[in-house]
Amino acid sequence: MSPEIQLAGIHPRSEKLIELTRSYERAKTSWNQVEAQLDQETRELIKLQESLGFRHISDGALGWQDQLRPIARSLKGVESGTRYSRWFDTNTFYQKPIVIGKISAGDIDPKDFLRPELLTGEKNRKITLPGPYTFSQLSENKHYENYPDLLFDIAVTEREIIKRLRNEGVSLFQLSEPCLVYQPYRGSFRDQSEVDLALRAIRSVVEDNPGEFAVQTYFGDVAPVLPKRLDMPIYGIGIDLFETDISALREQGSKALVLGVVDSRESYVEDPRWIADTARKFCEQVDVQDLVFASNSDLKFLPQEIANQKLEALSKASELFEGNR
Repeated sequence: MSPEIQLAGIHPRSEKLIELTRSYERAKTSWNQVEAQLDQETRELIKLQESLGFRHISDGALGWQDQLRPIARSLKGVESGTRYSRWFDTNTFYQKPIVIGKISAGDIDPKDFLRPELLTGEKNRKITLPGPYTFSQLSENKHYENYPDLLFDIAVTEREIIKRLRNEGVSLFQLSEPCLVYQPYRGSFRDQSEVDLALRAIRSVVEDNPGEFAVQTYFGDVAPVLPKRLDMPIYGIGIDLFETDISALREQGSKALVLGVVDSRESYVEDPRWIADTARKFCEQVDVQDLVFASNSDLKFLPQEIANQKLEALSKASELFEGNR
């Protein structure tokens, strides 16, 4: 069977939807107009995934303002505030969550995360959420004296959110943990005790249903933490091939590997033959049981047309990869 293809996060909005949203914020457009365009583009994205042979379908999270906000607004003890911070080294920003009290689950509305009414008939639904470590690292803590208490309270509430989303038919959860590997200002890799703490928190989220989870890292080299992640009870592990030193990868177990083999920060559309060849070279280096092709992170940083072309390239590459095995 050809490698599966998956969306790895938020998909970009069209220029029309972006302009409608801005117009709505200036009180020049009704929300009904925004919502109609949002519904149309979500349906188009679902149809595109179906036509390209995706086995897990995502709604693309087109209604999300940033990667953290839906979770931040579902938690007690967290305020959204007005402060915006840069999303790693991209040209996009997120609203920084501010922790002002003990974190617990608030009013969790699945529709803040998912469009189940537009996914009717899709049995295998996928959603991408920030992992507990990344959410804690990108928040401003004004309450907890001990960081582990903050981290594990976030993990507990994420379990509650995931439980609700599972009831909406989600069968695959991607936990994005770029903070595990992103470290442009650190002279050496983060302390092993910090990595172990982060992985313990992730494990507490996934341990009841390990076959439903993939943990994706991006914007950094996964090699230093890969052996530890291979021991986690999860379905798949994501690797940013544009940042990872493949020559340093030696170990592999029974996990699926999600290859971030198209670049979400580059408008150049990768050649399907190059993608397939890169994946084959990777498999010569690392013993792979199951393979998934994806972008290295959210495609939201690109124009929608370019993002769609990258998905098409992944689909063609999957066919080429299987045909030449």
